[in-house]
Amino acid sequence: MNTLGWLSASISSLVLAACSSAPAARPAPASAPTPSVAAESGYTLVLIRTGPKSGQLSAEENQRAFAGHFENMGRLARAGQLVLAGPYGEERHAPDLRGIFVLDTSERAQAEAWASTDPTTQAGVFRLEFHDLATAAALRRALAEDLAWHDRQVADGRTPAPGENGRGYVLLTAENGDLAWRELAPLCSTDGGVLFLAHIDGSRALALLDAENAAEARERFAPQLEQLGACTLDDWFGSAQFARLPEFSGS
Repeated sequence: MNTLGWLSASISSLVLAACSSAPAARPAPASAPTPSVAAESGYTLVLIRTGPKSGQLSAEENQRAFAGHFENMGRLARAGQLVLAGPYGEERHAPDLRGIFVLDTSERAQAEAWASTDPTTQAGVFRLEFHDLATAAALRRALAEDLAWHDRQVADGRTPAPGENGRGYVLLTAENGDLAWRELAPLCSTDGGVLFLAHIDGSRALALLDAENAAEARERFAPQLEQLGACTLDDWFGSAQFARLPEFSGS
């Protein structure tokens, strides 16, 4: 794996390591309940893709861009603007996919303004693709728990290693959101294996599956996958606290 790949694989943990306090509380954006899920909050999903200048910067320029990238993510998290971040793993449905952000706003202009502060995007190493996302999952609570975990480590006199509080998951994206809700909503629990379910752009669905990789997900969720129609499975790395999202959402 090249240097850029190693840096990308550290996104999730470095967001948290850069934050020394819980994010500022933000009111949940108003959103109308849907027939399938009530009390959803509106967010913006950002797909981080390989940019036109990837691999073209000098070693010094690349190092400077990524140092700013991680610092900026920490700033966004401290401000309560970035609630989720993590890199794609080995298996992904498009080779240029690098990672995702979830920003705590449903206003596209605001999301673009926050995301545009990323130095790697400004340098052309990454390009960003924006989508509407709505979910009832307790993403803010998961971030707060992760920051609290980090603070406890620091209070004990140790600095967590990159990725120490992370693990592998699988992201499922379904083109038919109604089918995805029918098949996956009954499994939205820690035991059921669907850790959160979200609408993307109103018609599609995104699910976080409790599986270490896509091969495991295909085996565990084979009956549901047969019914979903067009969908993709992507390896993804994120905070271990996301495994507790069903618990957080029910509390």
